[in-house]
Amino acid sequence: MFEILFANWSPACRVLVENISEWFSIFFLLYRCVLGFAVLNVVNAVFVQQTMKTASSDEELAFKQKERDVALYTRKVKKLFQTMDSSGDGTINKEEFAKLVNSPMLKFWMGQLELEYHDLMSLFEFLDNGDGEITLLEFIDGAGRLRGGAPL
Repeated sequence: MFEILFANWSPACRVLVENISEWFSIFFLLYRCVLGFAVLNVVNAVFVQQTMKTASSDEELAFKQKERDVALYTRKVKKLFQTMDSSGDGTINKEEFAKLVNSPMLKFWMGQLELEYHDLMSLFEFLDNGDGEITLLEFIDGAGRLRGGAPL
């Protein structure tokens, strides 16, 4: 039966048709068609199942990639903040920020972080919540708003 389904089925069919009855040709055709379609449908179902599994896995991978991108961006913003915080007190005041306004390093970092700005002192006011100092959380939140994405 395996040979009839997957290999050369005509010799076995010819032996039965010539020696027993011509009705065996109908049996062979039906057997080949029904089981052939069944095998094809099983194979097709396996391919569809694997495709659906891969598609659902792609959504998870995309979500994990987005999480990694956000974490990497947050690390970069933290590093910039630590560079700007010359006093090391965990906040950036207006004097520390003013020292860096003309710094090419600050402009380079802002470009690397895809942050748009035109006037750095107005950037300080944008990042500040009104107390005259920028904390790390204010800086990360402001960087996310400046970048154009959702807050980090």
